[in-house]
Amino acid sequence: MLNAVKALPRKARLLCIIVLLVSTSSVGIITGYSWQTTSIPLEVKEPIEILDYPPAVSLFPGENETLTVTVQNLASVNYSASLDFSLNDTTYQKAYVAFSNKKYTILPGKQTLDAWLTVAPEAPSGTFLITVSVIREGEQVPANESSPSSSAVSDLSPSLTLLGAGARWAAGSGSSALVITWKENWVAHHLTDGAYWGPWPDESLMDNQSLSITSALEQAGFNVEYAGDMPENPNGYDLIVIQAYFAIEPRHEALLRDYVFGGGSVVILSGVPCYFSTYCKDWWPGGGALPEWLGRGFYANDGGTATIIVNNPFGTQFSAGSTVFYSASFSNAATISLNDNVTVVAQWSSGAAFAYTMEYGKGRVYYQANF
Repeated sequence: MLNAVKALPRKARLLCIIVLLVSTSSVGIITGYSWQTTSIPLEVKEPIEILDYPPAVSLFPGENETLTVTVQNLASVNYSASLDFSLNDTTYQKAYVAFSNKKYTILPGKQTLDAWLTVAPEAPSGTFLITVSVIREGEQVPANESSPSSSAVSDLSPSLTLLGAGARWAAGSGSSALVITWKENWVAHHLTDGAYWGPWPDESLMDNQSLSITSALEQAGFNVEYAGDMPENPNGYDLIVIQAYFAIEPRHEALLRDYVFGGGSVVILSGVPCYFSTYCKDWWPGGGALPEWLGRGFYANDGGTATIIVNNPFGTQFSAGSTVFYSASFSNAATISLNDNVTVVAQWSSGAAFAYTMEYGKGRVYYQANF
């Protein structure tokens, strides 16, 4: 290459050198170019905040209390979260106080969460402060999850433990359960039937009730399905659980009587018995006489403390005298004047039945006033 350049005239050699210099300069320009950059602030916000909570809690040793906390999910997705409660006296808490340890599915918007605390019967009196926090789990719940799942509740209150155990007693080794819930009944009828829905439509409350029942049943070994109305043929299920009052009409009394007599299993909750004798789509059915397969007797209202009256019912760890439910309101469900075929498991302080069992024909019935 150098010999070829020397053979050229002087002007030609100069031109060749200039061209090489220009080429080198162009490469330098290309490699030294820098794209324009900028910085964008990124903020990852906490999506769940507490809006409302009990202003004060007052109870006696041996009682439990429901804690209602309203939260708001500001995001557009569902989260799995839990409520964490702590006293300002950790020694007292460790010795005498227990809080629920539930996981909830937190939907976008406002939602009411029910938790509980219980105080040991031997606890000394005192005044404390409760701190409540929302702990968001690492799990994001799919937005299209429309039916309750047992994963949303990981720990059971005493009344839910009793409910699951009573359902297992009723169904024996059966595994299929149909739950007729307020939520499903509301979805099916509230837009068309003109029923007076009382405190509804608090969908988050109905969802949490369904989640609680589901968790109790699934932890007892059931596969759970949901419905808003009584099926025409309940024989396809080992267990029928009825929560929704308005789903029951007098025509269903004979249907369930035959189902139980033939070997079916039924769990009846709260005020459902009133609707077997009266066609009613509001909160005031009147009457309240229980059918024969449900122990006769009558529906009543009660409240305060509900305690176990037999040791280890259904194989649970409850001993006689254990508190399973407490409510300051005396508008809770209860049953009275039951026949001799009924075995009362838990009762209110007044003596009215809170939970009982009944065998009828080849089947079994379990009743519980609240959970």
